Amino acid sequence: MQLLVKILLIILPVITTLSYAQVPWREATAGNWKESPYKSSLPPFCAANAKQRPPFNGPNYRNDMTWGNHLCGALTKIPICYKYSGNDRIECLNDQTRGYTYWISHSKNPNFGLLPYLHTGLGGLYFEMGKRLEAINEYNIALNKNPKYLKAYKGIIDVYINIGDLTNAQNYLDKALSIRKLKAFKRRQAEINKLKNLK
Repeated sequence: MQLLVKILLIILPVITTLSYAQVPWREATAGNWKESPYKSSLPPFCAANAKQRPPFNGPNYRNDMTWGNHLCGALTKIPICYKYSGNDRIECLNDQTRGYTYWISHSKNPNFGLLPYLHTGLGGLYFEMGKRLEAINEYNIALNKNPKYLKAYKGIIDVYINIGDLTNAQNYLDKALSIRKLKAFKRRQAEINKLKNLK
């Protein structure tokens, strides 16, 4: 009886894993993004008439909104990537970076209003893939474009906390807190303080 229980304990996880095998991520992310179940969570610039509505019709958006479909498609696929693990997740997320890089590379206006958002989103994907230096670079580009862009501050602080560079994390946190004292920044301050006390 004990032998049967041991065999079942070994075989059962294997059978369970096989019965829930995922389709390859390329197959899971194929298809028209406009039919995706994640379409409802897309940002406003993915709407069909976004180019005609403020602020997307303003001087810092005009003409450069054309390339947004690439990112809108990627944004519906990123949640699918998170259902995978290991190399599959990294490869899937890396594939979605093209939505950001395509739009960034095709934008002609250096003051394009979505550049801080695009660089911050790209930085977030790089961070998720373990590419911390690339993430820091993207967050810094976003902050150069808009020194008050709080999402970029959150991202770069998180990277520096993750790699244990508490000095840089604190420097960026101080800048962010001078702009706005958000709870998210206060939580990061508590985390930095805790890590400093552990040293």
